Amino acid sequence: MRQSTAITQFIMEIAFLLDKGVKYSLEEVNRHIEDKNVIEWLEKEHPFGTDIGLDFSMFEHDDRKFIHDGLESYWGGYAGRERRKWGITDNGLCILICWSTEMTRDLLGRS
Repeated sequence: MRQSTAITQFIMEIAFLLDKGVKYSLEEVNRHIEDKNVIEWLEKEHPFGTDIGLDFSMFEHDDRKFIHDGLESYWGGYAGRERRKWGITDNGLCILICWSTEMTRDLLGRS
């Protein structure tokens, strides 16, 4: 799929979790970003077909790599500064949305 489709679909899946009240620490999310396994971790935590299940089935290897590499790039530059730069302190899912939004801006060009 197109990179813009992959990243926006990822954002929608994370927004779904936030709407359901799901919360993970920044430390846990950062660990999975560093390990480049965010999607696989979330799939395991929220299996498709359950009340709070995610559907990443349309994400092929290249889509997952694009998202993991992009998140890891932001993690490398900003981990530990989530509060100062984005105001995020309580839920690591929020940093996934922030950094995914930044990836979208990178794709579309910043103005």
